Amino acid sequence: MAIFDRLDKHTSRTVDAINAIPFILTPYLSSPNGRGIVDPNRKVIQGKGIFDYYEVEYGLQLGVRRSYREANDMRSLQSGREPYLSVDRKFFKSLDDEAIQGDLIKLPTRPELPTFQIVAAHRDGLARVILTMVQEGAQA
Repeated sequence: MAIFDRLDKHTSRTVDAINAIPFILTPYLSSPNGRGIVDPNRKVIQGKGIFDYYEVEYGLQLGVRRSYREANDMRSLQSGREPYLSVDRKFFKSLDDEAIQGDLIKLPTRPELPTFQIVAAHRDGLARVILTMVQEGAQA
């Protein structure tokens, strides 16, 4: 194991001890165009991770059509937030346990936040997994 791998593990656990909040990951099975159901073959994972909303600005091209000399410009008319959860890989014992697209995340200590659905899960290259999420829609 390289020295940087060991240092990253120590740093990751220290950061978790200070900033992490509890989460509950519920594995889901889903099909295209279908409603998801709880996956009976994978277990619910309770752990701690670092939750954050990153501000995102979306550029929108505005057409200026008064004169042929004026060019289109890019303005950020829309801004939003993208939720992320950074989790130490120790919570995923094997590759079969790792989070996948469609799984649900609930943050029990933050009741004002909705349930989130995982859009993408990728490793940061060292000791953590970054879960990109979206707010789950209202269910009937």
